[in-house]
Amino acid sequence: MTPKVLLVDDDTAWLEAMQKELAEYADTFTVLAAHDGQQALDVMAAEDVSVVVSDLRMPGVDGFELLNRTLHQYPDISVLIITAYDRPKTRDVVFKSGADDYMTKPITASDLTGKINSALKKKSEGGSLHNVSLETFLQLVEMEQQTCTLRVMNKSAGKSGALFFRNGELLNARYGSSQGRQAVYEIFSWAGVSVSIENQCPVSEKQLEGELQAILLDAMRTKDESSEDFNPEEEEAESQEAPEKSRDEILLETPVQNRGASNSNPEADTPPPASAQTGPAAEPKARPQQAAPADTGQAEPESGADLVRQKINNSLGNEDDVEDIYEDPQWHYLIEQVSHMGKNFNTGSLHAIYLNKGRGKQSVIVPGKRAAVVLMNADTPRDRIIDAVM
Repeated sequence: MTPKVLLVDDDTAWLEAMQKELAEYADTFTVLAAHDGQQALDVMAAEDVSVVVSDLRMPGVDGFELLNRTLHQYPDISVLIITAYDRPKTRDVVFKSGADDYMTKPITASDLTGKINSALKKKSEGGSLHNVSLETFLQLVEMEQQTCTLRVMNKSAGKSGALFFRNGELLNARYGSSQGRQAVYEIFSWAGVSVSIENQCPVSEKQLEGELQAILLDAMRTKDESSEDFNPEEEEAESQEAPEKSRDEILLETPVQNRGASNSNPEADTPPPASAQTGPAAEPKARPQQAAPADTGQAEPESGADLVRQKINNSLGNEDDVEDIYEDPQWHYLIEQVSHMGKNFNTGSLHAIYLNKGRGKQSVIVPGKRAAVVLMNADTPRDRIIDAVM
């Protein structure tokens, strides 16, 4: 999806000439046009705009008002101001008002393109991820206490939105002209998104109530209730049978030093299994049955579960609080995604995932060619188990 740049100027001749000259950069960005500030706001409400290039002197909603309203309604959109009436005081006021750049006419298409490309590059300076599990990625942002703006793209539907984090806290969200929880619920309903990371956050005050985990749960609940096959009575019955499912939580144990490369392949483009698509903490309903190895006359290599069991026994002896250790290939996709995210944030290799199921159950997922699950009761000291398997 090519970024969209909106040119705003009441000088029709200049606007048409610049549109024509910028058409040769169509492989980099798409150019939209508006003849005044109000028309520009209407375009931004209907289109996914990344950068606005606006004149200052226009009838009605002028450049100053457009800049102010854009920063409040669309804080993730970069605004570049261009004017034929250059004054030192004007330049100061424009930058103090929050503009990303200031240019004077006459300006060539080449120079303007350079400014636009700089603004677009800034929006993905922290890297990009594709076909990711958004819930898992956001928990990593929270855990690493990142300050950033995440531009989330749902390419299949042609939609995009923005999430604003400061020190790992979700301050606000924007989708179209909507902000707050309405925007959050829309963005969180998307699957297999692409994310571009900008290493700064234009929002300074929290405008969303609640912690990220609670917001995620509310968003998922809203998504479920809005689905066509949602049945409140069935939902209540399922929650009584397995109430712990709605309380799952994923935590990553980040090592102080790298103890070895992860066995997962973050570059693999394998679609997630059905059980993994319900959320990052979706526990399989039943332990998978392990097929008996064929009798080839040679010793079979130890399974992932056997290796983990051996590590725990060597470190802790016969651990009575460990209820079971088994392999579960359905965790493979989640492990790939988390490992890939960790590399983008330079947090080291993934060594273990801790899963708190509530109701006296907890698990540690150990990455490997065949992921192993360590099932524990509520009294088992998780730190000892994690240290043992790492």
